[in-house]
Amino acid sequence: MRTDYCGLLNINYLDKKVKLCGWVNSLRILKNIIFIDLRDCTGIIQIFVYNNKKKLWNLASSLTEESCIQVYGKIKKRILNNIKDNINNGNIEVLVNKLNIFNYSNKLPLDIKLNNNSEEIRLQYRYLDLRRFNMFNTLKIRSIIVLFLHKFFQKNSFLEIETPFLTKSFPEGAKNYFVFSKSKKDIFYALPQSPQIFKQLLMISGIDRYYQIVKCFRDEDLRSDRQPEFTQIDMELSFSNFNTVRFLIEKLISSLWLNFKNVNFNVPFKIIKYCDSILYYGTDKPDLRNPLKFIDISMFKKNILLKLNSYINFKIKALIVDKNVMYFDFKFILNLINKYGLFDCICIKIINLIKNKFIYELFSFLNFKDDLLIQNICVEFKLKIGDLFFIFIGKKIALNDNLNLIRQTLCKKFKLLKNNKFCPVWITDFPLFYYDNNNNLKSHHHPFTMPLVSSLSYLKSDYYSKLLSSSYDLVINGYELGSGSTRIHDFKIQKKIFDLLGISKLVQKKKYGFFLNSLKFGTPPHIGLALGLDRIIMLLMDIKNIRDVIAFPKTTSGICLLTGAPDDKSSI
Repeated sequence: MRTDYCGLLNINYLDKKVKLCGWVNSLRILKNIIFIDLRDCTGIIQIFVYNNKKKLWNLASSLTEESCIQVYGKIKKRILNNIKDNINNGNIEVLVNKLNIFNYSNKLPLDIKLNNNSEEIRLQYRYLDLRRFNMFNTLKIRSIIVLFLHKFFQKNSFLEIETPFLTKSFPEGAKNYFVFSKSKKDIFYALPQSPQIFKQLLMISGIDRYYQIVKCFRDEDLRSDRQPEFTQIDMELSFSNFNTVRFLIEKLISSLWLNFKNVNFNVPFKIIKYCDSILYYGTDKPDLRNPLKFIDISMFKKNILLKLNSYINFKIKALIVDKNVMYFDFKFILNLINKYGLFDCICIKIINLIKNKFIYELFSFLNFKDDLLIQNICVEFKLKIGDLFFIFIGKKIALNDNLNLIRQTLCKKFKLLKNNKFCPVWITDFPLFYYDNNNNLKSHHHPFTMPLVSSLSYLKSDYYSKLLSSSYDLVINGYELGSGSTRIHDFKIQKKIFDLLGISKLVQKKKYGFFLNSLKFGTPPHIGLALGLDRIIMLLMDIKNIRDVIAFPKTTSGICLLTGAPDDKSSI
């Protein structure tokens, strides 16, 4: 139906006859000529029709924007005044001698030339939204990245193997989606949160290195970087350890950033233990572009809390903004505290230093006044004129993600963020367990994670909260790009973990019996990791919303505005 693509034509095609197909991006009807910008998947070419052919003129005059057409014509050189240097084919155009109209288009419910449409309209008419150049370009680059990934894994001796979508319900940290069978009443499948058990079974099968770019399904709270169905770059390796995986993933991530952003990473990536990440950043997903770090103020804790009688058993953290802040509105911090809650704040602003005595302003709604204590704090942390010193006080402050939000907000407020940088970091040695609100023991990652060898002795005691896991997350600029662990390959350890999690013998046999049995047949030590493809593309393309890198995404409430999914039970 066509001989060429619009965006690939250039001056070398001059005077050649072409047959093109595409959409009317725009049209201008003048007295003697009609100009049309014809668009296809490669770009735009200007075509034109003279009024000396009445039938052709009338046909072209009837067109509407986004009509789908086919044209026969000849490549002509544009006159000097009409040349557009900002596009590849801006020095040529097509004189049309024949026009076929496949379909007229109604007026679009959104403007595909601008980015000012509401997200609700964009998702409702996603097939039109995808005509926008930046959306099409994102999907095009996504396709190129996926091809790049396949080549990388095959070059590194991985086998691509598919795993089932219809399977059993295995707890992995989120709720499952279920598919009910019509052939048998009350029988259902679960959609996998990840291929976790199957990829471990592949290792037991003797598959040395497995990978898969696979859909995963998790029924959990959604946000700008999370979807109920997402794409995972999944991998598993036998007879390997963290250093093997680390080298491989750093090689992959460095290659991606070099090829698609022309950014060179320093390898090896930085490693921070989970406990230190929480201590210094208030989160296990630190954005290291932000220079602000929480500091140890334990030497002053007792004296500070003694001044605040009702806070005697609370925890404290501190943070310095070293920015020569001569103006600061404490209402800004008050609003943050009201917004995020769970702790109070004291702010010390250094005004001057006269004869080794700090002159300061104190901002706090707490009854905190102790000049000697404040002077000692200023000396200990070597504060300078213009510094701000924050003290945060709360019951659960050590594990409070809201502190990280305040850290991020202060960074933004004082313009400390290094936007043009990428800061990859491995977070390691996560706790194996945590206690939920009902004081039940839960897996921090999933129940197939191997405890660190150094903490294995705690399995034989009651100090389960001290158990550390052989697990690791890859974080870049505050986004968790991947998560992995050494897997349990010992039947006794796996059985012990299930017992500690309160999984009854009956449930172990019914849900995990086949897997526990598989561990008795010469299971090799193995390790794995999964990277989030959607988040990787977000970072590579500087896109803030995960829905903009997925062709047909869901809203934050899990609804497909295009199709109206999910259906209610009456439609089954």
